[in-house]
Amino acid sequence: MALSHRPFVDHYYTTAPWCRLYLALADDGAVAGAIGVEQLRFEYKGRPLTIGCASNFVAFRRGAGGVLFLRWVRSSEVACIYGGSPDTHRILEHQRWTYFPGVRIYRLNGRYASRHAEPLWRGVAKSLLRAATPPVDVGGRLRHAIGRGALPAVGAEEVGGFSEDMLPRAGGFTLRLAPGVAYLDWRYSRALSFVRYRLFRLVRGGPCGYVVLNEHPGSLVVAQADGPDPDTLAAGVLAAVAEVAGEGSRQPEVVLASCHAQMRRIYEGFGFRPARVERPFALGSAHGPVRLGRDTSSWLVNFDWTDNGLRPPFLDQDAARPEARERRRLVARWRRHAASPAS
Repeated sequence: MALSHRPFVDHYYTTAPWCRLYLALADDGAVAGAIGVEQLRFEYKGRPLTIGCASNFVAFRRGAGGVLFLRWVRSSEVACIYGGSPDTHRILEHQRWTYFPGVRIYRLNGRYASRHAEPLWRGVAKSLLRAATPPVDVGGRLRHAIGRGALPAVGAEEVGGFSEDMLPRAGGFTLRLAPGVAYLDWRYSRALSFVRYRLFRLVRGGPCGYVVLNEHPGSLVVAQADGPDPDTLAAGVLAAVAEVAGEGSRQPEVVLASCHAQMRRIYEGFGFRPARVERPFALGSAHGPVRLGRDTSSWLVNFDWTDNGLRPPFLDQDAARPEARERRRLVARWRRHAASPAS
């Protein structure tokens, strides 16, 4: 459980005014439940919209969940669940929240990736299948796509922090996360021990956006990205992934979220495969119906919103898992990178 990891809790819930952890206390003083609430600044059709996103919503005693749910919804202009447990969605359906279809998780080079807690025989079978199935060389495939005119040439330069010129103007997407530099530097900080973020400035003539990658042992998650238009952003995402994938001897699994029709076509044409089941995305409000259209085909949705990309085991945890050594290697590399001068 993420709440049991002190470095995560200390950073995520105590260092910024827009993200807090609320506890419900029983009469005897025991913790009866908890919910994290992060207030995110979005733009919808060019207008500002603040959405309160819940995380780590748990109830240990009867009645605590309802109290925390009301605290979250009443404190938010609009409330959001992105992902969530079956128990949470039973509550949302009872409250008649609006579900927005179309958000899918995409994977590249992950068809036979090993998963935690699966049987040994399955892991062995997957390793044999991986050996017989060559992975996609992201850099090589991207160069080929640019060469035949399928994608624009977009540069991805790794940097040490965000700057104003990396933030694109509104207009490219109907809905997008649109925070300022202070939020982005906090949420996707390079100085965290429990997660490793890699930040890239996108360049097409001049600075035009950014990509944040969450680097795990053997995989890359496109945590957050923004750009002026779907084609430029998709090409920039692939350029950033190619930069990191080219550092190792093995091509990593790449994970991202998308619902934008054009970006989905680009990713699927590149070789990404969507999950069979959509990822739940639901909005509700204590102030009346949510007045957003349910067509998400022009929305920009990324994977690592709220705590979606912040799940155990964290990089600084010594777990008895086969990839523990790889996590320690990443932590050591993070420390060397953090000690070097920022770009």
